[in-house]
Amino acid sequence: MTITHRTQSFTSTQRDAWVEINLSALEKNFRKLHDAIKTKIMAIVKADAYGHGAATLCPILQSLGVNSFGVATVDEGVSLRQAGIKTPIVILGATPFWAYESCFLNDLTITIYSPDQINQLKDAAKEVVSKISVKIPIQLKIDTGMNRLGIDYKESLEVLKDLTNSNYLELKGIFTHLSDANDYNFSKLQKERFDHAIEACHDLPVQKHIANSYAGINYPEFRYDLVRVGIGLYGQEFNFLEPLISLKGRITRIQKILKGESVSYERIWTAKKDSVIATIPIGYADGIDRRLSNKIFAIYNTKKVQQVGTITMDQMMFDVSEIKDPKVGDVITLLNNELTISSWAEILNTLSYELICRLKMRLPRVYTRD
Repeated sequence: MTITHRTQSFTSTQRDAWVEINLSALEKNFRKLHDAIKTKIMAIVKADAYGHGAATLCPILQSLGVNSFGVATVDEGVSLRQAGIKTPIVILGATPFWAYESCFLNDLTITIYSPDQINQLKDAAKEVVSKISVKIPIQLKIDTGMNRLGIDYKESLEVLKDLTNSNYLELKGIFTHLSDANDYNFSKLQKERFDHAIEACHDLPVQKHIANSYAGINYPEFRYDLVRVGIGLYGQEFNFLEPLISLKGRITRIQKILKGESVSYERIWTAKKDSVIATIPIGYADGIDRRLSNKIFAIYNTKKVQQVGTITMDQMMFDVSEIKDPKVGDVITLLNNELTISSWAEILNTLSYELICRLKMRLPRVYTRD
């Protein structure tokens, strides 16, 4: 019996399960989004670019002319600088005061979301500015209804005055966050609050932004100076875009079982006839939710095959009874352009965002092009 082995990757050379990421699809998605949005784009690449690999994707996006990158943490921003990214990087989440120096040294834009933070940042910036004669870049987040981070929109005017007169801080942008872009009426209310909050600074040379992928595509009046694009870049949630991710595993065992025999823990699947079962080395430790057990399909030799039995920590099984001459080493594809992670999200009543981020780095990333 001949077993064909997959191409080795830099993350792992000894595992027959992996994620393939199509870089051509990333480029196509960026161009389609840019054409649809018709304004500047901040690429949201937090959580390692939603699990796609920020250090690999960001240089490509930088070459395509992305305006800036949005990350959640200081460490994420520093990692991008270490990967050679020169484009502006905005830390959209909370930055602890003891990490300000790292932000200064790596030219990371800090998001301001409370008055106390402004005073802390001014004190930290004094010494730095006196040495380099360059103000520290910041963006101001205004809370218009998300109630997570941000200066209350009713109190933002005084904060804006304080920031625009600072000797140490340079205001680069003002933004808010939509709590539910699918709800146009509430999003419109947030926009009205945002417009009121920034009314006194329309002439300031700062970027104003409010829209995520959905709002940027569907609500032209929400685009302002740029749109923060996250899930759209990765080809999820929009039919005109192409998913980057494919999830694949090679068969490690093929077993014939008799009618009435069960498969896996808890015996939740029992063969209704004599069957052939294939095992692949992917499980819930790789981010595949156990609640998907018995509910998803994969593709094997162009045919759909059902996952059977409880998904275990490191392995799952498929009924390949209808496949002619199945072999150990053959590839089974769990996710691709046809079998989308959005279909898993519907089963679990959650978001494709969450499920993509769950695909752990234990699964090697293999980068491809069409």
